[in-house]
Amino acid sequence: MNTTHSEGARPYDPVRDLNPRAIEDFLRTVGWIREDYREGVKGVWVNEAEGASLMLPYNPRFRDFNTRLNDALHTISEVHKVRGEALALEIASARSDILLLRADQTTLDGSIPLTEAQSLINGASQMILAAACSAINPRATHPPRKPNAAKEFLADEVRMGHTLRGSFVITILARHDSAVREELPEARPEHRYRLEDHADILASEAPDGVIESYTRRVMSTLASGLQAANKLLQDEPQISESEAVEQGASAQLMESIGRMGAWEGINSLDMSFRWSASHPAPPADTPSRVVLPREQSERASFVGKNLRRRPTVAHESVIGHVIRLERAEGKDDGIAVIDGVLGKSRRRVRVQLSGDNYRLAVRAHGERFPVMAVGTVTLERRAWWINRAEEFRLALQ
Repeated sequence: MNTTHSEGARPYDPVRDLNPRAIEDFLRTVGWIREDYREGVKGVWVNEAEGASLMLPYNPRFRDFNTRLNDALHTISEVHKVRGEALALEIASARSDILLLRADQTTLDGSIPLTEAQSLINGASQMILAAACSAINPRATHPPRKPNAAKEFLADEVRMGHTLRGSFVITILARHDSAVREELPEARPEHRYRLEDHADILASEAPDGVIESYTRRVMSTLASGLQAANKLLQDEPQISESEAVEQGASAQLMESIGRMGAWEGINSLDMSFRWSASHPAPPADTPSRVVLPREQSERASFVGKNLRRRPTVAHESVIGHVIRLERAEGKDDGIAVIDGVLGKSRRRVRVQLSGDNYRLAVRAHGERFPVMAVGTVTLERRAWWINRAEEFRLALQ
């Protein structure tokens, strides 16, 4: 029997591993302009600041496709001073946030046991799901029934890229939906003035009135949660458990760290982030790299058990202004959309209200009074909800 390696492990190949659409996304984010376009055939891109141009082919069935694509990538490499796998990461980050998870350990031939690789991938999946839940509602421990938004994010938006050289490095891509940018509603001057009273809380709001995407929220929560875990797992903790939880360090995140770092020979877990330039940058204090030494990984499972014993806060509050009212004809109950502060973020929250509370929302909207709604906050189909307000009142009371 003849054995070939054509479909087995292979080195990075730009023609096979990069596609024109991803390259175009990258070019748009770094200052190139498409000046000529022929659908399904080619696009001509120009970077006047760098005195460069290139032709990007679209149809791989043309016999000169590989040559033209390599020429385009060579020009990009020359202009941006980046080559090989590093260029592939730059191109991927045009529309994805990237997590590079490195298991720092000594290996004889660059390989690790298959069961260890499986543990790393399973741990990374659990870690990202924990961050997706904390991005919706920071808790010491998340209930078994996870929000649909978190499950759908893990299933639809998270992908594994090529592993990289350097011990064992897993590349995880979190894709940005092109439709996730959401403009804030036009606010009256009175609204802006009163919300500025919460300037310290609104500091995480993205610039130019653009709300951060759920993908960015998850990945920045993961980065801040890992940083909080690092502080909490020191010999002398540098942060309280409550502060760590608020930043995204849940019991599930801790347990995933313990699972990934448990294998013999691992010196540390080294996690680096690359942020897509297609969306506003994360908050300035969001780390781009977190290293968790082995001894911290060994403590993580124990801390995770402690976090599971903490009481769960069932209700949250949103404070802001009613910007829209919805009620079916002939019904007393209705929905008020509040643009305000939820936790430490700016959010628009849809609140289901009883008849009396709905009439109060109508009054608050008409007189431009800020309101407070208290209840269990969920994220459903990319919209924030309080499905039944436990309390609703004017915030000035």
